[in-house]
Amino acid sequence: MSITSHLPCQHCGTPVSVEATHCSKCGEQQVGKHRPPDTWVGQVIDGKYEILSVLGVGGMGMVFRARRVLVGDEVALKVLFPRLLRSALQRRLFRDEAIAAARLDHPNVVTVYDADLSNGETAYIAMELLLGRTFKTVLKLEAPLPPLAVLPMAIQVCEGLHAAHLAQIVHRDLKPDNIFLDERDGEVRVKIVDFGIAAMLDADLADEERKLLGTVRYMSPEQARGEVLDGRSDLYALGVVLYEGLTRRRATGKSITDILSQEIVPPNHVLPDDRQLPYALEDVLMRLLARDPDDRYATALDARDAFIEVHEELLGGLMPTTAAA
Repeated sequence: MSITSHLPCQHCGTPVSVEATHCSKCGEQQVGKHRPPDTWVGQVIDGKYEILSVLGVGGMGMVFRARRVLVGDEVALKVLFPRLLRSALQRRLFRDEAIAAARLDHPNVVTVYDADLSNGETAYIAMELLLGRTFKTVLKLEAPLPPLAVLPMAIQVCEGLHAAHLAQIVHRDLKPDNIFLDERDGEVRVKIVDFGIAAMLDADLADEERKLLGTVRYMSPEQARGEVLDGRSDLYALGVVLYEGLTRRRATGKSITDILSQEIVPPNHVLPDDRQLPYALEDVLMRLLARDPDDRYATALDARDAFIEVHEELLGGLMPTTAAA
């Protein structure tokens, strides 16, 4: 993975060179220029984690491959960009990510081992090291995918979401980047990652800044309107992800207006004849993508059961491709 040379301005979000002192768009000073990620290699964080290599760079921080000094095994270490520690919102999001992930213990959710703020300067989360690729990579290389390639992933995502929702956590940013396919010993296990803007339903929901966060393309209509969310919003996002995987097309446009106003075209209306989905799968998908949360599945477990039924019928060769006339 290439190393980014730009970071978002902490005031307006415009990409700014790591060497720049001011944002070229809003003119605000960039507090605390960030060291390039590769300069962290070899550093020991908090006396516990020796950074071995860079795994990735995102909008809020860096992810490193690291060795636990005491134990000797390897973990993924997520480190918040140091300059973002000056932002109360970013500190809160980072703290909440650690809390949310630590509350979850499920095979389809990434395991968090440790989280802390070292010397008041380095905020980090240590988690299991995953081997494989994100669903975003799969989409780029292989979409549109056949149903039998997508359904096992959908079932496992629903399992992970069910665990999160039982723990009163809404992910709020489910997207292909945050669905990791962990590949070991010839088996693929789905891991939901990055609870960076998760909403904990048993905590204070009056966080107006958090309501504006998320990836627009995968937002539910209620999230786009800034409303209080429940687990059905994550199910909508899963529907958008699966729509892309099965059609290689976006369910809606890229703007908030598109999400709120555009009707989603059923996938079989955009797929060629030789790639038509079983009508039962199309029905499940369109139910996930219902504009009104009350018209979606009530729980991730209900959605999982619907996917299992479709999967079993496909494996048994019992399902017609199109509905009977």
